[in-house]
Amino acid sequence: MRKSMFLLFVLLLSIKAMSQNKTDTSYYIQACQDKMTDKKYAFGSKSLLCTENGKKGFKISISWQNKNDEITYSGFTVTSAGIGTCNENDELILLFEDDSKLKFTSWNKFNCEGNSYFDLYGKSLDEISSKKVKTIRFINGRTFDSYTYEVPERNQAYFIQAKYALENKIIKNTSCD
Repeated sequence: MRKSMFLLFVLLLSIKAMSQNKTDTSYYIQACQDKMTDKKYAFGSKSLLCTENGKKGFKISISWQNKNDEITYSGFTVTSAGIGTCNENDELILLFEDDSKLKFTSWNKFNCEGNSYFDLYGKSLDEISSKKVKTIRFINGRTFDSYTYEVPERNQAYFIQAKYALENKIIKNTSCD
């Protein structure tokens, strides 16, 4: 009896852990069509906000493309605040749960709006969504100021959830207006 109860407990615990990683549908892709231009757009339902005080930090947003009603990944954007003044050649380092790292360099030109664009050809979705991210560092390539953010457990599967939404076509049609 004890053995079967323990086995049932372990089974339920592992199912719960697996469901939290892969099937969390709190992230979805929003698709819309501009009624004036007929152009189609897609964007994520949420971003990954990386700040502790709201004054210094950055926000990561996944970029999606909507062509012929097919949604595809096209990179990601970082909007930074309080990490240097103007931006160019910025770096983003992702530290995963297994202590492996990925490093990206922004491809956009100089700007003073805090915008940095990464993964120009949209080829890194499999890499960034293969494991949970536990720490992210953003480095301003112009001033070399940086900010390191320890990602809370509840947000560590952000990229995994985005890929899951794409693969499982968790797409909601919305208004572009």
